[in-house]
Amino acid sequence: MSILDLTEFKFALIVKQAFTSPLAAVPNAGILAPFSRLLWAFPQEYFGNITLDLPRLHEKLGPLIRTGPREVSFYSLDIYDAVHKVGSKYVKDPRTYGEFVQGGHPALFSITDNEEHSRRRRLMGQLYNRTKMDNLHVMMLDEVENFVRALKGKAQRRLELIAACRALEADIISRFSFGAPIGAVVSFSRDKPLEMVAANDEKAKWMPVLVTFPRLVALWERLEQAVFNVIGWQTNFTAAMKDWEFWASNGLSIALSPKLENSVSPSLIQTLIKSGLHPQTALCEARENIGPGTDTTSATLAHILWALAHNPLYQNALRQELAELKFPTDMSSLESIPKLKACVKEGVRWAGAAAAMLPRIVPAEGVTLEGKFIPGGTTITSSPIWYLRDKTAFPNPSYYNPYRWLTVDGTAISEDQPLRDKYYIPFSKGPNICMGAHFSYYELYLSVSQVLKHFRITLPSGSHPSPSVSLYSTDIAQFIPVDLPKRKEWVAAVPTENLDVVLEEI
Repeated sequence: MSILDLTEFKFALIVKQAFTSPLAAVPNAGILAPFSRLLWAFPQEYFGNITLDLPRLHEKLGPLIRTGPREVSFYSLDIYDAVHKVGSKYVKDPRTYGEFVQGGHPALFSITDNEEHSRRRRLMGQLYNRTKMDNLHVMMLDEVENFVRALKGKAQRRLELIAACRALEADIISRFSFGAPIGAVVSFSRDKPLEMVAANDEKAKWMPVLVTFPRLVALWERLEQAVFNVIGWQTNFTAAMKDWEFWASNGLSIALSPKLENSVSPSLIQTLIKSGLHPQTALCEARENIGPGTDTTSATLAHILWALAHNPLYQNALRQELAELKFPTDMSSLESIPKLKACVKEGVRWAGAAAAMLPRIVPAEGVTLEGKFIPGGTTITSSPIWYLRDKTAFPNPSYYNPYRWLTVDGTAISEDQPLRDKYYIPFSKGPNICMGAHFSYYELYLSVSQVLKHFRITLPSGSHPSPSVSLYSTDIAQFIPVDLPKRKEWVAAVPTENLDVVLEEI
């Protein structure tokens, strides 16, 4: 058979699958989507638009949309519950999750086997469970105080919050994972972003390429290494990633050093190895842990502080509540403060920083969803952040407004919003719910409270406040909702405009 014959045969198969598959009954995301994911899904992923555009398409086309020859996007909380429930037969898509593996040993997020995932989850519960948050108090407060000292050196001048908050979270999560901070706050204080952290964030943007063209990526890496061996040249990205790999590998010995053996804040590596996990697997767990700590919680914190800069009245009221309790630093006291809890929960919802879609494989026997038969082996996917912007559960979802969570007088968390609470799934749900949820909340509560203890957050002189609308009576709520900044969404959301503020030291 000639090359021409093979090409014609392949083309015929593609056309047949596009029009005769049961998925032909599912509305298409684009006219070319049924023929190849390269013609619709990949460009959308590459440019950071897929999780922005699909919700709008779902509004027009319904709960199911075909995004590729064997790929379907869904927007339905009922389907989400079925896919992610305990005992679900839908397994993680190894093509996607495999690219998150660092060092050859899958970590909790990238493990695709359900039983192995459950075992690892039980091990990590020793550190991540709500009852264990007090064990992190010393470490967390130490890093936040270091951050506050760095901010004092930048008071009274324009401060870009995304970069600042990323430095804080990088140090917190690296110290938690390895036993020592990576040094991002020190670099930030010197106006020199840490390249290792920036490279990790950049890698997240390249995930569509890594997943779609793994062989091409591997070829490029071999070519670059060959060039480096001959003339010593490599890209800045590669150099930074090598520095990161060296630092992470060295972190294994740091975490297990005698100095840290009896630490009041044991590291993730230390705890996992003591529990019987192989040291290299524990190292990979710690390495994989860095990304979610630097590009999701950090973005959420930046958005919250930026929103507070637009609302000095709410900011002052929150500061007063914190001051009355002498700015507590333990988790229980912090989450008992209504205005703080509402401020953070709304920030988590509004920022929707963990933008990644969570692809699952339909079991072999297939399944009927919304009256459409979906064949076995089809990849179906949805993003948790879509449900945080549901217009019924969260009217005017693009606006930050902590009064979604408060009683009208702002003195307590409202308890009569079942639809709101049902759709609030920022950390997903089911057996794969994010282990770091309590960790993230503690970071946010503590960081917001300590920043407000030391600073008034204002908008820079001459800046244009976010477009907003008064949805609530200002004589009661004293809050002007703030519109979500423009953004792109890859594994995490990335604002395309600076979130600038000025900190006035108190």
